[in-house]
Amino acid sequence: MDKNRKLVESILSDFEKTVAQLVLYCLKEHPFPLGVRRTIDILKGNRSAFTVNNELDKLYTFSVLTGYTRDQLSEIIDALINGGMVDFKTQIIEGEPFPVIQINDKGQAFLSGNLREKLPLLNILADKDVPDIPAEEQDLFYKLKLTRRQLAEEKDLPSFLVCSDPVLRSICIKKPTEPAQLEKIRGIGKSFVQEYGKPFLYVIRQYITREKGS
Repeated sequence: MDKNRKLVESILSDFEKTVAQLVLYCLKEHPFPLGVRRTIDILKGNRSAFTVNNELDKLYTFSVLTGYTRDQLSEIIDALINGGMVDFKTQIIEGEPFPVIQINDKGQAFLSGNLREKLPLLNILADKDVPDIPAEEQDLFYKLKLTRRQLAEEKDLPSFLVCSDPVLRSICIKKPTEPAQLEKIRGIGKSFVQEYGKPFLYVIRQYITREKGS
């Protein structure tokens, strides 16, 4: 039994590594720096006007992870940034600031196989439930998670820069319905409430209304 478990763990570890390397290679073969949203477009095989006009659909990694959701790919990129393999920075392009993500030296070492590092990608890829959210509130959590990803994509930012997972869990558990209640949650300030408060509060209010009506 232990031998079989070790075999499965080894396979899963290789699976995580392969997915991470595909994302890193996508960043490496970009002909110019891109943000999170357009990197995900390449991985999912989205033939937008920008992708086609810049011949990004001819990259080796175009559509290589088409089976994954945008939320999953966004979280994988977050994990690579948090793991120190991808840099997030603001770059001036034609006089305008643009947020971009780029593979760094640590990412290059992992991509080439010269660095062994454990990445927590399996829960993301398997879309597993978050253990510290009650089962009856999982639906709300994933709606809030989707809202966070959509807000991040609008600004071409990694999701964790909108708010961290612990903050997102606190929002889900406390269910604020007014800006003042949202602002009281640890990790949230006035700027968050002003910039992102409305969509999060809307999701919570809709959830509460639906639950009361059921």
